[in-house]
Amino acid sequence: MNKNWKFSYLKPVRIYLILLFLAAGNISAQDNKNKNVLISKIEITGNKKTKDNIILRELTFKENEYVASDKLPELTKQSKINLLKTPLFNYVSINYEITDSANAEITVKVEERWYLWPQAAVYYVDRNFSNWLKDKDFSRIDAALGLEKYNIRGRNEKLKLYVLFGYDEELIFKYDNFYFDKKRKHSGAVFLKQLRRKETSCAIENDKVKRIKLIDAYALKSYNITFKYSFRKNIHNINSFYFGFEHRSVADSLLLCNPHYFTGYGNSASYMFLKYIFLNDKRDSRIFPLTGYNIKITATKNGLFMFPESEINSLKLKGEFSKYIQINKKLYFAGNMTFQKTAGEKNPFFLNTALGYSSNIRGYEYYAINGTDFFLFKNTLNFKVLSKRTFQIKFLPWDKINKPYIKIYADIFADAAYVKNTDTLYNTQNYLTNKFLYGIGAGINILTYYDWLFRIDFSVNRQKESGIYLHFEAPF
Repeated sequence: MNKNWKFSYLKPVRIYLILLFLAAGNISAQDNKNKNVLISKIEITGNKKTKDNIILRELTFKENEYVASDKLPELTKQSKINLLKTPLFNYVSINYEITDSANAEITVKVEERWYLWPQAAVYYVDRNFSNWLKDKDFSRIDAALGLEKYNIRGRNEKLKLYVLFGYDEELIFKYDNFYFDKKRKHSGAVFLKQLRRKETSCAIENDKVKRIKLIDAYALKSYNITFKYSFRKNIHNINSFYFGFEHRSVADSLLLCNPHYFTGYGNSASYMFLKYIFLNDKRDSRIFPLTGYNIKITATKNGLFMFPESEINSLKLKGEFSKYIQINKKLYFAGNMTFQKTAGEKNPFFLNTALGYSSNIRGYEYYAINGTDFFLFKNTLNFKVLSKRTFQIKFLPWDKINKPYIKIYADIFADAAYVKNTDTLYNTQNYLTNKFLYGIGAGINILTYYDWLFRIDFSVNRQKESGIYLHFEAPF
């Protein structure tokens, strides 16, 4: 009896000790998993032109910083995304090694792009390529000579200089992304543009752009100068301020086409403008995002109580919200909501834009819909048809351009929109304002290096019009 009692007493004690040992081992393993390690070294290779600090600015960790060891895979993944979102690299790889229980070493390898692009090209001048392709009017093209230089001084600065002739006579100068501080939080830009056109848009009739064309005179002349200041508090958030001046003058024939082209009297108008843009960008790609989100808020004040004779005085607020979700290994959902609200009565024709310009509803590529306010919803299901395939063009000796890749996605989509316009005269000549619009369809997206995207859509709109449209950018 005594012996049995002793046995029954020791057995639970042994079990308790075993469980305690296992729990201690589990706690130890968990502590080791979550243990902070010191980023003792960050080695960067492959950057022949780009400065190290430009690359380090995009990383989600710093040298001599402690991070949780189990967070390193996600931190390196996000850092790779950040670097690829800059226009500097074709390929990026980031690897880490925990050298001992307290230290980690990071290796960043980049393959730089070709940064100098002399330009000798032909451009269509319509609002989108499909619109130009419909008419196939070869007089509505521009020939351009110019130069694009990326990554000036290895600091991700950009220079663009263009001279266009043909449909447009245009001079464009842009120097962007020059920084004022070593931490690269404060940057600036300068834009200059001079334009002369013998043919230009003057009104919207039947929801399509109406144009006038002169033979011996210019229908439109303008010049614009803009200064930009940006504050990048962290990797994902940017606040940008634009301060600019524009002067426009038009021929008498244009005012005969549309007496309300300007809000004031005469053949010309000058005005100052102030614009603020907040951008919170957590997408995995600038060109064709599949995961993450993007928030963009824009406030524009046209007319700053200067040049009162132009009578331009309006405030425009625009919000864009996009969300990208991976459903499984091959299926992705993308949704976008955009709204615009305009306050102020003095808004000339060329500033009273809504859909068919920077914001578009699929299925209405041939239309331009003007108005003060609008909302727009876009929804897309993307299906991965071909994963990233890299191949080498052996006869090209330059490694910056001889390793292209290709990715292909198929999609189905549904868009809806509403544009508000209270101009009675405009609404008697156009029929797509103040009613719900929608478009549905399917498409193919082909992506390759240097941010090239080819998108072919088949869509049907509310009027039961169908068409095949070619684009060179993502829908949002």
